[in-house]
Amino acid sequence: MKFDQTFIAIRERSILEIFDLSLHVLVDHFKPLFWLFLIGVVPWVILDFYLIGWIFYDSFYSSFFYWLMLLLIVSQAQVGTTFMTRYLGQAMFEGRPQIWATIKDVFKTSPYFVWSHGVLRCILPVVLLTLMSWLRDFETGIWTGAIVIPGFVLIGLFVRGFRPFASEILLLERTPIRAGDATQIHFSKRSSSLHKSASSDLFGRFITVSFFAFPLAFSCYSFFLIVDSSLNLRGNLESSIYPFYWMAALWMVAGFASIVRFLSYIDIRIRQEGWSVELRMRAEGQRLASVDGVV
Repeated sequence: MKFDQTFIAIRERSILEIFDLSLHVLVDHFKPLFWLFLIGVVPWVILDFYLIGWIFYDSFYSSFFYWLMLLLIVSQAQVGTTFMTRYLGQAMFEGRPQIWATIKDVFKTSPYFVWSHGVLRCILPVVLLTLMSWLRDFETGIWTGAIVIPGFVLIGLFVRGFRPFASEILLLERTPIRAGDATQIHFSKRSSSLHKSASSDLFGRFITVSFFAFPLAFSCYSFFLIVDSSLNLRGNLESSIYPFYWMAALWMVAGFASIVRFLSYIDIRIRQEGWSVELRMRAEGQRLASVDGVV
């Protein structure tokens, strides 16, 4: 690993520059990111369609499907793109890591990852509420989907807005959950040091990404509908595939947002910790060690 040779130039960037750089990263690493995206997203697509896919085909409640699916995917987006995050962290120094190596590394992550995202960011409550409400009756499902579930999603978004880099800390830094001694940095301490002083900037970036995300999702969905209409796909199938267009559009935006989040993580480390200087010092240490070894 060469700390002075990264696939992204280490320097401070504005949020608009990060958006632009995200497009370049997506193009340069499209193939591995695409497969890792599918591996992470497909299980959630199957689960979500099992939970509420049938609502779309009910003529009276079909429009409610779009709202509930939006809530589910928004709550699951960060976990669904976990493999992409791990890949980008490895690719930062290794160039093009193997896909299977990335997958194995993700499964070696601390079990606290499940607690951090499943409970603190309200993924499990949202999924369970969706399942339980629609098992009872339509009226309960409508009330829960209009009031209760959005409340839990907002709680999860609030936590993610001020503490967006939990995945990066656990997946990339491998920070322990508990400290072995007073001098060791554990997850809670690391999260506070990374997020606290930049909380207003991080929340502002979160609002900016959200501002662009929803129009982009509707644009992607409209694009799918136009292609469908041009090829007359709906007329050639027994049932509508519009639900999958909506899910695909939302997950595509979530995948792009994960790249933006990773680059924001790099940017915050550069701003707060002088990461560029640290990498140069590590690279110089490697060079001196290699020289000593030769001598």
